[in-house]
Amino acid sequence: MNNSATTRTISKIALEYNGNDKGTAEMVASNCLLSSTAEGQFMEMKTVADRNLKVKKWALTGYISQPDEIGRKLTDEEFTEIANKALEKIGVTENNQFRLDIHNSTKQKHIHFIVNRIDISGKCTVKSHDVGRRFGEAVREVCKEKGLLTDVEIGIQKKAEMLRNLKETLKSAKNFDELIFKMKERGFEIQLSKNVKDGVSGMRIVMEKDKNPNTDRIYKAGYKLSEITSKLKIADIKAVLNENKEKKLDDETVFSENFNQENNGNIQKINSVISEVGKAIEQFLQPTYTSNSDDELLKKKRRKSR
Repeated sequence: MNNSATTRTISKIALEYNGNDKGTAEMVASNCLLSSTAEGQFMEMKTVADRNLKVKKWALTGYISQPDEIGRKLTDEEFTEIANKALEKIGVTENNQFRLDIHNSTKQKHIHFIVNRIDISGKCTVKSHDVGRRFGEAVREVCKEKGLLTDVEIGIQKKAEMLRNLKETLKSAKNFDELIFKMKERGFEIQLSKNVKDGVSGMRIVMEKDKNPNTDRIYKAGYKLSEITSKLKIADIKAVLNENKEKKLDDETVFSENFNQENNGNIQKINSVISEVGKAIEQFLQPTYTSNSDDELLKKKRRKSR
């Protein structure tokens, strides 16, 4: 499952966002919070956070997103349980304030959380060091416990599919424009990075079905070429495209030469036929003469017929 976690200072706006999501948000869990409004809950959290003034970024915020590849749709209860267990693994206790909201406005259902790192006694229970990595590992552990594919396992499958389609497309593409077009037909978007020195210097491949403008600022979909494979570089792709282009030019040259040879042969045959026909016509049009003896016989026959 895609996930993210970071420590920061928040305002009531963060709680308002969590509880809205274009009117589709549903609060599925909360802890140590009495108020039902975003402003009220923020004031409660801030009051507890002020019990430990050494911690400036007192809030932990993030999300877990459910991809289609896990094999089945999770119920809201299962989704909430995964989030709770993952948060517990990084230090969230029953004495920490938090709120969990499921969002449904995007293609993939996801759950957002806001946690007060300071518990009600003033102790910071969630360490900030490598919190994003540690939370990701916690989510994967919970997924494995439940027999669900992890984000790493899903990523391996996607990378293999991307590489297979890229190799197939490179068999015929002659330039980057063709490569982009042919990959798009297969359901992938090619994003190229360029610089003045090398021209095209990098590539990112994204599955069209994974594109989500609502979360693009949080994490970029897809993978860099270097993340997909270490055996195929941009320089290799340029060489293959150039080779395909030269092969096409060679094929066109051979075809043109064969066509010209065949065409010349046909022209010669046609000219020969025309020449023979011309001779026959000339012979046919030549006048025919009869001898004097033949002419006298014709005159006698005419007199007798009278």
